[in-house]
Amino acid sequence: MKINKIYIWTAWFLSIVLLFILSQTDLILKESSPKVYQVSLILDSENESEYANLKKGVDDAAKRYNIDINLRTIGSANQKELIESEEDNGTDGIIVLAKDDLKLAMTKVPMVVIKSKDADIFDTKKFVGSSANIATSKRTINIDYVGMITGLYNKFENSYDGVSPIYVFYNSTKPAGVNPEIEFLKSKDEPFVFIEGDEKEFRTAIEDLVHSKKSAYIFSLDKHSSDNLCKILGGSSVYNEHIKGFYCIGATTLFVNKLDDGNIDALSTLNEYDEGYLAVEMLVADLKKTGYTSNVDMKNILLDKESLKDEDIVKQLFPVE
Repeated sequence: MKINKIYIWTAWFLSIVLLFILSQTDLILKESSPKVYQVSLILDSENESEYANLKKGVDDAAKRYNIDINLRTIGSANQKELIESEEDNGTDGIIVLAKDDLKLAMTKVPMVVIKSKDADIFDTKKFVGSSANIATSKRTINIDYVGMITGLYNKFENSYDGVSPIYVFYNSTKPAGVNPEIEFLKSKDEPFVFIEGDEKEFRTAIEDLVHSKKSAYIFSLDKHSSDNLCKILGGSSVYNEHIKGFYCIGATTLFVNKLDDGNIDALSTLNEYDEGYLAVEMLVADLKKTGYTSNVDMKNILLDKESLKDEDIVKQLFPVE
């Protein structure tokens, strides 16, 4: 009986020693860590706060799919230069909010392009020969800016007095959608006054309107311009007395609050959280070669103060708030 106990204790001791030796070596098969993909998110402006909800969608999807996001904003370099720089720095994939002047031929990594629906981003003439094997996958998320401005114009038309001037503000024609929005408005027989610039130019136009003792309706064709106008009009009650209606493209917390306060009459936007989340899913599918829809058209959302009472619409705008 004692001999059996000795055998048992000896076997137990040897097994402990063996496990210790194995734990100090690579003999025990360990589960491999999942690959962490490095993905670059390239915006179309210097102000990342304009895309807070899109970034939330991107960040949530990145956590789910084990992705490290490198956010890049537009500075002195243009988008094409940023794309090339990110490729040279070893990024695994790119998501880009394309300006309308961006042209892509061949890239070294998978890419998802968020663009104006009618914009021709890809230079297909350069997709030739063996080099086509490294050409970018044409995965796009398309935004219908003409649909946005059409919805806003129809809303405006219901309240327009038929005689007052209509000021149209925009930062430049380079951001996605601005050119087709301008062309749509120009096709209408209305007294539009187009004002391109930044806060200085916008403030001058508003002050001239006030000094003329006239009133006007205003459109803003991009988030940057809408943000500047909200700040200008919010700084003086006298300015607001000369604004008969304010219609803008895009939605941020500031714009929605202004809409709720009655300072903005209507805005046209989309679910940017879904847009960001979907972009990551599409890119991951490309990286892992699992297949995914190549093109997705986003659905527009037209908002006025009354529609903010609908909780489902508010959740679409701010699903994580």
